[in-house]
Amino acid sequence: MLIAALVLAIIVTVSAIWLTVEGFKKHIAWGLGMLFIPFVVLIFTAMNWEKAKKPFLVYLVSSVLLVVTIFEPMTEVINEQALLTKQVAQGEITQQKATEMLQQKIAQVFSFGGRKPVSDDNLLTPEEQRIESLRAELRKKNEAAIASQEYAAEQAAKVEEVEEELRRVKVFSPVKISEVKNYIGKKVRIVSFEGVERQGVLLNAGYDRLTLDRKLAGGGFKFDVLTKDIDVIEVQKIELR
Repeated sequence: MLIAALVLAIIVTVSAIWLTVEGFKKHIAWGLGMLFIPFVVLIFTAMNWEKAKKPFLVYLVSSVLLVVTIFEPMTEVINEQALLTKQVAQGEITQQKATEMLQQKIAQVFSFGGRKPVSDDNLLTPEEQRIESLRAELRKKNEAAIASQEYAAEQAAKVEEVEEELRRVKVFSPVKISEVKNYIGKKVRIVSFEGVERQGVLLNAGYDRLTLDRKLAGGGFKFDVLTKDIDVIEVQKIELR
């Protein structure tokens, strides 16, 4: 990665010199302006595209690739520094250890590929390694205890929900037909004078008929019951035991 960054930096420098030379060939004022005044390069390139396009495109592409090549490792180093700073603040490692670990990280990121990553454990003394091991074990036990508590709370909530459902008893209470409009949206049971029983959710209560909705496994359907045929009408209510 470091070699690629160096090669790209050389290409950027050479293309910039090449572009500046083209400016001096056009006029000395162009050359000096491109050296000392920002954005003159862009103006010169726009006005002399045929001569400047090759060095400008090489400069542009190599500059973008250089930024991309450097951005990722620099971001990795910055994130590592932030993590080490947090660990120092929490007392997990010393400032000296953090500095050594950051240096190792920089060497790892910008190495030529010959070095192997150095783990944090290699930077600790045996006593510090033992302490870190105990801390890791304690963190695992705490996480397991928290998970166990959450599971127990979840199971207790389910048991309470089931017990609450068991305490709820659904019963049908008779009501007058003149009062049935107050129970729209409730489940009702209707018995006709012929003894035919029908159940469903009351959707509408008209002056001569009731409209109910019946849910079935394959869907549902709506039906009407004439009030003149109703012998008994009951509304489902929920009571606690």
